[in-house]
Amino acid sequence: MTLTATDPNRRLPDYENGNFAHIPGLLQSLLGAEVETPLSSRRFGYQPGQFQKVIFLFLDAFGWNVYSYFLNRRNRIVGRLTDKGQVHKITAQFPSTTAAEVTSFHTGQILSQHGVYEWQYYEPAVDDVIIPLLFSYAGEKQRDTLRDAYVDVHDILPTHTFFMDLQAAGIGTHTFVPREFITTAYNEVLSAGATPTGYRTIADGLATLNRKIKQVDSPALFYFYTPHIDSLAHAHGPFSYQSLAEADATLTLLDKFLFHPLRGRDDALIVISADHGQVRVDYRSTFYINLQPEFQELRCYLRANKKGRILPPGGSPRDMFLYVRKEYVGRAQTLLRKMLGGRADVLRIEQLIDAGLFGPAEPSEAFMSRVGNLVILPRGDESVWWYEKCKFELKHNGLHGGLSRDEMEIPLILYRP
Repeated sequence: MTLTATDPNRRLPDYENGNFAHIPGLLQSLLGAEVETPLSSRRFGYQPGQFQKVIFLFLDAFGWNVYSYFLNRRNRIVGRLTDKGQVHKITAQFPSTTAAEVTSFHTGQILSQHGVYEWQYYEPAVDDVIIPLLFSYAGEKQRDTLRDAYVDVHDILPTHTFFMDLQAAGIGTHTFVPREFITTAYNEVLSAGATPTGYRTIADGLATLNRKIKQVDSPALFYFYTPHIDSLAHAHGPFSYQSLAEADATLTLLDKFLFHPLRGRDDALIVISADHGQVRVDYRSTFYINLQPEFQELRCYLRANKKGRILPPGGSPRDMFLYVRKEYVGRAQTLLRKMLGGRADVLRIEQLIDAGLFGPAEPSEAFMSRVGNLVILPRGDESVWWYEKCKFELKHNGLHGGLSRDEMEIPLILYRP
């Protein structure tokens, strides 16, 4: 059985021709730094070091499906990017999640090496399931509760960034993220080697970015991240009026405050991509495994932490990583397949590793210590999750993390304004 055989709409991550994790290598190559990457500057017709200013626009959840929507409706800005730039369809990594991709961008490593593989996962250092981007315990909404509990962020998150590599090569990095991210534990560690700037609105951020590009007179990378398309797609669905309006407004602001002011600059290149797309789901039909009658048996097979608490899953409702006691993996797999009744595939983590879903390299110790050993991959637009009121309760209309084309396929756009 192959994953695409059980659901032909799936798209596996492409590690041979390049995926999101290889974008840092592309940016380094464009700025003249020596690096091996499937997305080399020469592949796109550019010489290493051809540009003094490379601007990377990270539009969270601006997947290939959303790009195609605007292209097919003859959006003026997307049309110009397509006609005058280069547009390539690449893939996200699996899981198709921001936590994995943004950490890959900051470190220059694939997710099976840096180990931050999903929104939430079991962290051995605290013997509990955490949310690494928030640096909090799973189920909590407040940021940095782990830091408040005196957990050292350096013991959990990667500490070497590709910004440090650029810095060593004499290339500066300037990052622009929402203001509320600036002082978080995650941003403070993963921004090492860069000069971070917080912005209040997208217009504020782009205006500041534009000014900084003009001020810097040495080779530099400029990184701009916006989470707003993603947050609205989660709330209302990826093709909701609200989400598409946010994407349209973002493109308009990019054109006004960045593309137009940079027009004619031969030393500048704009690179645009996304960490994933989203698929629409009906959260009311979510299959909660711990609310099923068979869970009384399944519960006996699941791991608990030292306090005796059953570990909630890692991942998301589109890629659920269960922590099963080793001696019961076979029984749990058989039971879950019966429970799910064709809604999802239930696979051992070894099957996914052997299939190359986490990349060609042998997974790191950090990854293996955190990843669940039984993985539930919903088919179609199904969602499978764990229920604890106000903690693990799905209310989203848009999701990502899985292997569908809508989640996995993303644009890579290179544009000389």
